[in-house]
Amino acid sequence: MKNLSPRRREMINLLNEKLDISATELQLAFNISQATVYREMQVLIDSGYAHKIPGGISQREPSSHNHCAQCHQPTHARTAFVMEQLDGVSLAACCAHCGLMAIQRRPGMRSVMTADFFYGTMLNAAQAWYVLESGISPCCRPSVLSFASRENAERFAEAFGGHAADFSQARQETQALMAFSV
Repeated sequence: MKNLSPRRREMINLLNEKLDISATELQLAFNISQATVYREMQVLIDSGYAHKIPGGISQREPSSHNHCAQCHQPTHARTAFVMEQLDGVSLAACCAHCGLMAIQRRPGMRSVMTADFFYGTMLNAAQAWYVLESGISPCCRPSVLSFASRENAERFAEAFGGHAADFSQARQETQALMAFSV
């Protein structure tokens, strides 16, 4: 750990304690700007002390988070959806659309997190708001994007089309949109 600033050493110690840490947690813990957090995280990643995960850094090697468990496309931090099963196995989906479909197929999740489309912060998926069928589709179709608040989801839907839905509604509507009937 030579040539690392005292703050970076403290970040590594915190990471060793927690194994995973979000950018927001680092920002609050060290009272630094978001831009500084991302620069510091990048130094830790480039130096081999951490691995990038959606919304933060991890001490663990990235697992199956490179490709979507549902459609097998590459995952991206801005639309990430991460699920931890009861057995501790972690799965990633490329977007909320695939994440909502995946949790229908795999009941018994310990936790489910989704990235806020505006800010990239990770949220409890059950508390997030979603915009379905907007004119913006960075990943799968029909488009399902995650937001931290109802207000942000509604503002986005007003600007780019689609409609806002809570977790339960988004799960039901995504299933209905993807239903196959002969």
